[in-house]
Amino acid sequence: MRAMLLAAGFGTRLKPLTNKRPKCLMPLRNATLAGFWLTRLGGFGAERVVVNTHHLAGAVRAFLAQPAQGWPPVTESHEPEILGTGGGLVAARHLLGEDPFLLVNGDVAASDDLTPLLRRLREERALAVLGVVDAPRFNSVAVANGDQVAGFQGDDGLPTNARMLTYSGLAAIHPQLLDYLPSQGFSSLVGAFRGALAAGRKITAHPLAGFWDDLGAPQRLLQLNLDLASGRREDLAAILPPGAVSIHPEARVSPLATLRGACVLGAGSRVEEGAMVKDSLLLPGAVVAAGARVSNAVLGDDFLARGVLDGGAHA
Repeated sequence: MRAMLLAAGFGTRLKPLTNKRPKCLMPLRNATLAGFWLTRLGGFGAERVVVNTHHLAGAVRAFLAQPAQGWPPVTESHEPEILGTGGGLVAARHLLGEDPFLLVNGDVAASDDLTPLLRRLREERALAVLGVVDAPRFNSVAVANGDQVAGFQGDDGLPTNARMLTYSGLAAIHPQLLDYLPSQGFSSLVGAFRGALAAGRKITAHPLAGFWDDLGAPQRLLQLNLDLASGRREDLAAILPPGAVSIHPEARVSPLATLRGACVLGAGSRVEEGAMVKDSLLLPGAVVAAGARVSNAVLGDDFLARGVLDGGAHA
């Protein structure tokens, strides 16, 4: 079994943090989303993972060049021009092979085992099995007749009894699904789903029972890191890669500084004399200057915080 990790996107909702750091390298404590998924996919039995790159591709490439224990072999599919969730798969099709594969969005975190999606794909002869959750802020997938995807928000003729759910960004895909996309250029995976449904092919929704969250916005990223640091997400903490500590060994906190609440400090970050940090996430190299006050905030790579910062993402 192979898998694909979507890591090419610009991370627009995470700006300004993604000006220097691609979204797939955002932290889960002091691990990364990409590392989290590569370890999990290895545990699911993936023999190879294809990672597509575009935005800050060099940073992703450098990360992938230092494989950790438990990772399967990784192949990069670089996109000189961004190709979207559909076009990226088409471009990587020759690397994915002819068997069904797992698909993971690089900006989500989840605790479920994904192998049941592959099993259902084969048993039901579906072209895709979508992991779904009930997240009202995102619900746009129409599910009817049990677990069958009937369409998407805005489509004509949706069943009146359809439930609206959220596609989690986690799926099992048969390569034949890609026949419903253009052979080159930018395209969306939703276009493939719609094309397959119009042709009478089956797409199944598989409810995820465990933890799931979309970390594409700074507040969601911060909240999950605080939950992990405070021990409120034991279900996810148990499957983080080794080394996922809240305070990196290379972080420096002055004995005259104060940390309050749950804090996550990345490699090379510093909290200087007289500074206070509360319920915040410091990415690698971020500095809280002497006497500064930072609370409920995310500080981007190498950002220097002075004065008072309460909330928001700063880079």
